[in-house]
Amino acid sequence: MGNLVARWCAQPNVQFPRAPFPHLPSSPALNDCLSSQVKSRIDLLFASWIKQVDELLEYPYWSPAQERQLKFYSEKLRSSLQVFPSFTITGQPNSIYLSSLFVKAKEYMNLTAITRLIKLMGKEPDIIDIKIKFNNKMGLKIVGDELVARLSGIYEACMHIFDKPKDSNVVCPDFASHFIFDEKKCQEQDEEVFVGFQEEASDLLKRLASITKKQLQVISIVGMAGLGKTTLARRLYNDPYLVSYFHVRVWVCCSQDYQQRDLLLGILRSVVEITDQICRMNDNMLAHELYRALMDRRYLIVIDDIWSSEAWDDLKRCFPNDNNGSKIMLTTRLEEVALHAQSDGNPLHLRFLTEEESFTLLRRKAFITEDLFNYLTLIGKRITKKCRGLPLAVVVIAGLLKSNLKIEWWAEVEERVSSYILTDENRYMDTLALSYDHLPQYLRPCFLYFGAFPEDYDIPVSKLVCLWIAEGFICHNSTEKRLEDVAADYLTDLASRSLVVCEKGSMGAIKTCRIHDLLRDLSLRKAEEENFLPNIYHNKHSYRCPHSLTSPSKKFQLLLNTNVHTTGSNCSCYSSEVSELFFKDVSIMWDTSKLIRALNISSIELFMFPSELLQLVHLRYLEIRFRSGNPPEHISNLAELQTLIMSSRMNMVVPENMWKMIKLRHLCIKSGENLVNFSNVDEGQYLLENLQTLSLVSPTRQCQHILARTRNLQKLGLCGPFTTKIGDIKFPDLGLLVHLKTLKLLNTTTLCKAGRLSDSIIFPQSLKSLSISNTYLDWKEAWVFEMIPNLEVLKLKLHAFAGKVWETSPEAFPRLKFLKLDTMDFVIWTASRNHFPVLQRLQVYRCPYLLELPDDFGNICTLEWIGLSGCSDAATESARDIQKEQESQGNNWLKILVNAGLKPN
Repeated sequence: MGNLVARWCAQPNVQFPRAPFPHLPSSPALNDCLSSQVKSRIDLLFASWIKQVDELLEYPYWSPAQERQLKFYSEKLRSSLQVFPSFTITGQPNSIYLSSLFVKAKEYMNLTAITRLIKLMGKEPDIIDIKIKFNNKMGLKIVGDELVARLSGIYEACMHIFDKPKDSNVVCPDFASHFIFDEKKCQEQDEEVFVGFQEEASDLLKRLASITKKQLQVISIVGMAGLGKTTLARRLYNDPYLVSYFHVRVWVCCSQDYQQRDLLLGILRSVVEITDQICRMNDNMLAHELYRALMDRRYLIVIDDIWSSEAWDDLKRCFPNDNNGSKIMLTTRLEEVALHAQSDGNPLHLRFLTEEESFTLLRRKAFITEDLFNYLTLIGKRITKKCRGLPLAVVVIAGLLKSNLKIEWWAEVEERVSSYILTDENRYMDTLALSYDHLPQYLRPCFLYFGAFPEDYDIPVSKLVCLWIAEGFICHNSTEKRLEDVAADYLTDLASRSLVVCEKGSMGAIKTCRIHDLLRDLSLRKAEEENFLPNIYHNKHSYRCPHSLTSPSKKFQLLLNTNVHTTGSNCSCYSSEVSELFFKDVSIMWDTSKLIRALNISSIELFMFPSELLQLVHLRYLEIRFRSGNPPEHISNLAELQTLIMSSRMNMVVPENMWKMIKLRHLCIKSGENLVNFSNVDEGQYLLENLQTLSLVSPTRQCQHILARTRNLQKLGLCGPFTTKIGDIKFPDLGLLVHLKTLKLLNTTTLCKAGRLSDSIIFPQSLKSLSISNTYLDWKEAWVFEMIPNLEVLKLKLHAFAGKVWETSPEAFPRLKFLKLDTMDFVIWTASRNHFPVLQRLQVYRCPYLLELPDDFGNICTLEWIGLSGCSDAATESARDIQKEQESQGNNWLKILVNAGLKPN
């Protein structure tokens, strides 16, 4: 198909005026004449082009992304006809330069071939394979991509024409604002920059969506680290056509020291709801459960970064072959793994980027604007040439360059990078090390700390921030920011340098982060050089710490078990100086250094809270799980503790001495029935003024006393019975928590009918995020929440409200940006744009009785995204109507996602 498109597009089907600008000698007398020729040639060129594009845009088969881009180029270039009269030339024009640009634009504007090909595809199925007819959409995507590429070329050519040539005196109006393509509106904001591999992506897309081969297929992408395997796979995974084509889509990472149980649970978690019964299953039972869950469903499973044939053999029995077009896509560095898994023996070997593609990637990642393009092009191309086509090397260097767009800085980087790049893959590490060498001292330990986490592990940012603070990496600054805010700034800085990949949540806040395998290797190498961490040898059974790395000169050694999720084999040895320990045999821990600052042993379940832990008086971070009992009375011996995370199967009573731990910043407790009580909470005078996070606390009579002693809370989770004796719902008084930003309320009482609020409740004006679950409130009580002045995120889950009709109050939710409705039984929803004036994202899950979304949502100009799952066809159709209404008002960026396996960000 690609060759056919190329042959058709190469035919000279359009005859343009031939006379390009003559190579005239420079003369002021020719200025007016040459200016007139410019206008005349461009007018004729654009008139011919516009006629063809108008015909092409009449076809209703383009994908939403293609249609947006086509309309963009059409409108912007059409409006250029009004702008060209102000194009003048003074001084000594470079006619050769202008002539070559005219020819380039003319070549891109040859669209008749594409028009004929489209018509042929619609009428001549014997000539073009039936697989790529219009009704299959695959042919359209290929042709659409070709058309978008051509129109993009016209755009680039015009940008050059409008730009001032370096060696001439062309005077142009300010076209920059006229021709800026707003990618934030045309793409998802978190979408990775994708350069090169367009042909590979089109080929893989055809294979993934093929309807000719019904049997289960395995498709592999092979290449070295940093070549773009994961980026390409994720682009296909998120392709809108594949999102709608497959019933189930799953993305799972498989590292070198994978655990079969982790992989099975990771896949199951995307297919079914994980229950306690599933968690208690052994590996064979989990494999059977996964097989049963996938039966009769068309699925796409992406297994990223698989390292061994054994890993594939452990998983392949779980995937049913129902002859319905299901696909499995693997990414791996090892060809033998791909050949072992892929029956047709034809994996895609990912190539290196061309020099032109490398420079395009550098330009986009370093944010080289048009006015700096000519200024930095030559040196930028020299730098990218030395990256030898490795995308990761280009991206990391771009992160280094974009902080300073002066040519002197770029020359310095060019000089240093030239001696590092060699053909050996390991030498790329020296290139990546440039970014580390230019890190400020305060960021270096934060970056090295990533080496302690497993490969492909999505690190919760809230946990990482607490660990950085515990280790002493975060410094107080003059702005009096919270340490947590400073740590967030550090993480953002690392991400901006392309050293860390961050995943954002529903409202743009960073939820998780991870580090590329190659950069993780860099962090381990640098940690070894600087004696920051003991070298970690990964295998399934043990870790060996070289004796030379256990010198008492360093206090921040770190030993980490990569299996942070499930139980497994014991850690066989330890370093004499450790900072954070993740391992299975805790009996070896009590003899370790008393200087330990952070300890996580939550991956195993202890019988009870070990009193020996109280000897570790320097602990600042503790995460622990035990079966029964309470924390010891003298837990206050851990006076330096800042973060304490405890979980137990049984109900828990927190000892009175807990109130003496005045340095606590985050306290998270989870017990069997979520009933956590504090002893003698109403006595004593200790205040936990530094405490910012408290969850989950039972809303008993003690609750008000607890809140009175933790008035600086920013995050609060309450879990337990909220019902009164007469069946009403009663929430604690939160008026004292003037800094509260996030609140979660989960009722554990079984209710069967809509209830009322027993008392009016006043929420702090600082509250920005609210989650309510299982309260069965009458919809008439919703006004209490609708009037929270600064609320931006609202999640109503598990019958938070009950009743058939939700009629939103006037002027409700003045600042709400994100609304999630999950498992509700209402039928009618009445609301207008005045109720949600700044709403950006709407998620409606498992609301099968809802007839339609409020039609006035089509007038909310800020709406960007609507996700539906488990809803009626009528509700889904109403979302499509809203999208059409938005498009009629010029908002072409609203996305509608409908998928049974849809997961929120």
